[in-house]
Amino acid sequence: IRSRTLLAFGSVISIGIAGAAGYGLSMWLGFEYTPVHSVLPFVILGIGVDDSFVIMNALDRTDHSLPVPERIAQAIQHAGVSVMVTSLTDFVALMISVSSAL
Repeated sequence: IRSRTLLAFGSVISIGIAGAAGYGLSMWLGFEYTPVHSVLPFVILGIGVDDSFVIMNALDRTDHSLPVPERIAQAIQHAGVSVMVTSLTDFVALMISVSSAL
């Protein structure tokens, strides 16, 4: 994996698709649009980019002589715990903020 530009572009595109899917699902389920929804794209982008940096750093630490699928598997294995913890804490913080009045 040599092109950081393509990797970053792919990360941002997948974050955008995930955000659009989340908006679509919430509208399909009948959730009403609130001021929190205006802030969510920036929060989702920030969390996604942070997770991408963590995974890319873990990918840099893998043995470069291994095949790419094996390197990616090892990177995800090492970065998975920190990605999960940050995502869970961000989710809890968001749920607390949703329950309060803006």
